[in-house]
Amino acid sequence: MTSCFSPDYRTARKLILQKTAAAGDWTHEAFKHPVSGRDGEPVYTDVFWKGPKDATRVLTISSGIHGVEGFCGSAAQCQFIEDAPPLAEDTAILLIHAVNPYGFSHLRRVNENNVDLNRNFIDFDAGLPQNEKYRELYDLLNPDELPPEGADTIIARVEELRASMEALDFMKAVTGGQYEFPDGIQFGGREPAWSRRTMEKIWDSYLSHAAIVVQIDVHTGLGPSGLGLLMMAADDEEPHKALTAEWFGDMFVTPRPHSASDTILGGYMNAGMENHLGARTWVIPMTLEYGTEPAKAVLGMLIEDNWLTHHGDVESERGRDIRQRLLRVFYPDDKAWKDAVLTRARDVFDRALAGLQSLSPEKRYPQ
Repeated sequence: MTSCFSPDYRTARKLILQKTAAAGDWTHEAFKHPVSGRDGEPVYTDVFWKGPKDATRVLTISSGIHGVEGFCGSAAQCQFIEDAPPLAEDTAILLIHAVNPYGFSHLRRVNENNVDLNRNFIDFDAGLPQNEKYRELYDLLNPDELPPEGADTIIARVEELRASMEALDFMKAVTGGQYEFPDGIQFGGREPAWSRRTMEKIWDSYLSHAAIVVQIDVHTGLGPSGLGLLMMAADDEEPHKALTAEWFGDMFVTPRPHSASDTILGGYMNAGMENHLGARTWVIPMTLEYGTEPAKAVLGMLIEDNWLTHHGDVESERGRDIRQRLLRVFYPDDKAWKDAVLTRARDVFDRALAGLQSLSPEKRYPQ
């Protein structure tokens, strides 16, 4: 099963192009990124479609909004292409490969402007969200100098602060996103990024006929290692909560207070899709999140990588070591982990497609 996984962006893109060409029933469109990849190669967000062009029921699966996390989502998409189940009438599949191809190629979680794209889908005309607690922690989280032991001492201090703060306040401060410091971690940008604008073009082009969209965005780096959890910020009254519980059972987690999704200031791509498509389309948005390392290890690597980008030398021995460790935090080189990823992904995608096909496009659902 691990043959679906790739060692780098270029190989991942080549593999998914080969898989769709071999299947013979997928159309393809490529969106070239304005900035080159790590080795000077062109990089793309690729779109693959299977099914009627005017389908009103669409399953969408996206990978790589967080760049280096794209290896996992790409492998899951490739496996799904190999043995996707037959489609019912009026149903289609849309795969979006490498939402952030720059980060995928350069082994960064952010884009070419240090933007966390999953904080970029806000209404910039309404003003920028404020994260005052982050401002207080800026110097700690974004050091000018990194100790020889890396971010360990910084994380120790962060853990001390965690003990002295309300859990929700701490999570908002550290992971909720910020729009004030372009050189800081968790930066959401000052304007819609290329990847956001491209996603909006894709949604307009491919989903204009859709009445129901089941959206799954694949991530790594949160939760127990190897376990793929489905998450969606849904209120009890929302109709899709009951549906997703029926479709996925205990693999589905609706965030509770003090969870990661409760602490985001805004800008999720899935929320951006809902807002962009509007009331004409019922979007059932989910994140498939695979655990890798403990949360403090993940945060430590984000701090080290951000320091490297703004103050270090990427081509130095230390720089290469940081990038390699960042890669392994989000993409473990472990066969058991990879097998677990593909097993869960196939189950989730099959259930999502079956659930979508059980819904009637003619029925109006509340938003």
